[in-house]
Amino acid sequence: MNESLKLYVQKIKKLPTLPVIAQEVLKLVNSGATSVGRIEQVVENDPAISAKILSVANSVFFGVKTQTKTLDNAIMRIGFDNLKSIALGISLMTVLQEGKSGKVVDYNRIYNHSVSVGFVARLISRKLKQDFSEEIMISGMLHDLGYLIMNRFFPDMYMDVLSVFEKEGALLEAEQKVLEFTHADIGHWLSEKWNLPKTVQDTTLYHHTPSLAKRNSKRAAVVHIADYITTKRMLSPTEKDPDYPFDYSCLDILNITEADINAFEAEISGEDYTEAIF
Repeated sequence: MNESLKLYVQKIKKLPTLPVIAQEVLKLVNSGATSVGRIEQVVENDPAISAKILSVANSVFFGVKTQTKTLDNAIMRIGFDNLKSIALGISLMTVLQEGKSGKVVDYNRIYNHSVSVGFVARLISRKLKQDFSEEIMISGMLHDLGYLIMNRFFPDMYMDVLSVFEKEGALLEAEQKVLEFTHADIGHWLSEKWNLPKTVQDTTLYHHTPSLAKRNSKRAAVVHIADYITTKRMLSPTEKDPDYPFDYSCLDILNITEADINAFEAEISGEDYTEAIF
């Protein structure tokens, strides 16, 4: 951890604890004896999370026109593996919505972007026949935790970042210039504090720089591509709609070509995901 990041995190007087629902889902997943019914029992105790799961189930990603209005039907539509990732991801992002959220960046915009990246990452990993195609969704959903931390605890400083970004057009460089660390760095710090899976920690830290990952580089590359496509074709995490810098090392890491990236983009565009996502 560099000195600037250390100074910032020391200013956080009360870090949000891992939500109870997230603790329960992690416990159930790690036990290996998880059932849909048990996760449903955990989720239905939180009306806000239940409502968001319903919203996801009715989103364009499931390609159905009939709206579901009950949690059990939503869970059947989403599927067991997806439910684990969605419940965990939504609960973690929701806890960072409190406080000063929305003062600098639009929480709902980041939330929708993050969930979309999770789904696109799953789609890409399935296309590439990766063995982590189901678990990658949670990495995609949580890759931008750093934005939410900055928005909640350091809105004034992040306003300065966005001002530089608007003038110079490079977000990571603007973060380094103003903060001397990036949203990926502080997001990684929180993922460690919350003791999230190592795969999530690594993809959070390296989702812009997968070539630097010493482990889980394929996962980081998939999340990077998903983030790139989502930002370019669907919804950026900020209203600035940046020219997302693509890390071409992903091609070597995943043994793919630019034509494959173009094909992924075409499929996303072809499914008309750019319409209202949620």
